[in-house]
Amino acid sequence: MYTYTDIKPQNKQDAFSAMYFHLTQRIMRTCGDRKGERLIREAVRRAGRESGLRQRAALRGANVKTNLHNLYHCGRDFVDDPRVRSTEIFDEADRQIWEVYTCPLADYWNRRSASKAGSFYCEEYQYARVLAYTENVGQVNLSKLLTCPRDNFCRFSVFFREANMTPERAKETFAHCDPDYAAPQALPADAGYDAGLADMTIAIYYYLLETAEEVCGADGVCAVAEGLKDWSSAALSAMRVQAVHTLAPLDADFARQNFPLALTPSDDAAWASHPGHNAQSLMKTLVLDPIAAALDA
Repeated sequence: MYTYTDIKPQNKQDAFSAMYFHLTQRIMRTCGDRKGERLIREAVRRAGRESGLRQRAALRGANVKTNLHNLYHCGRDFVDDPRVRSTEIFDEADRQIWEVYTCPLADYWNRRSASKAGSFYCEEYQYARVLAYTENVGQVNLSKLLTCPRDNFCRFSVFFREANMTPERAKETFAHCDPDYAAPQALPADAGYDAGLADMTIAIYYYLLETAEEVCGADGVCAVAEGLKDWSSAALSAMRVQAVHTLAPLDADFARQNFPLALTPSDDAAWASHPGHNAQSLMKTLVLDPIAAALDA
């Protein structure tokens, strides 16, 4: 059984899942299945690349080896929801293999018959993240997938082999290739759960808007806008139920603890990295302001 403390980050994660659901459903409906799938996959890849590049730069700046162990265990920009149940099979510098048995993302999308759009996220995000981090040398295989009806777990296999990289990159990546290496005493910390989820929410939304505009023009932007309206309504309904169930007033403090984005955009640092396409203004007008207006005074 989860405590009130556990439930709040879960609510934030579900709100992210709802955002992806509503935006992708509108995109597929407006742009068509083929164009919709193409732009959604590309949006997720862009978000994954952004994450991989950011973590590689952070580890390099901290003099930490840019191997796979550190990709998944050091200075991460996103940490898992407490409902995730997984097992690490191999945790090595050149090999990471793990299985996921329960995932709130897949559960949310599967229960709403959105496993197809969910699979785009599952198949593309880690793939793009690893390729960016390894400068296109790493390999990723997703052999099982919770958003696939025939599978009951996800299995990720990621490889970054010394034989596939230059000697210079091998020295940067593996301590055994750098005899004079001294690891820093303090390793980069993971991002806080709230900051990581806000960053993920903004990045996925931003790149969905960007690719929708690139592929479908004004129709794509309208699709994202309609998806934001759907999300705003669904988020408010969800928070009303959550507030009742936890005997809490639906006020600004409740929204801060249960919704992934700050209602004042300047309070979320991730917006600074995503300034284009009027993305912040659109989110504020269609989601943040309506939620703020519906809160108890």
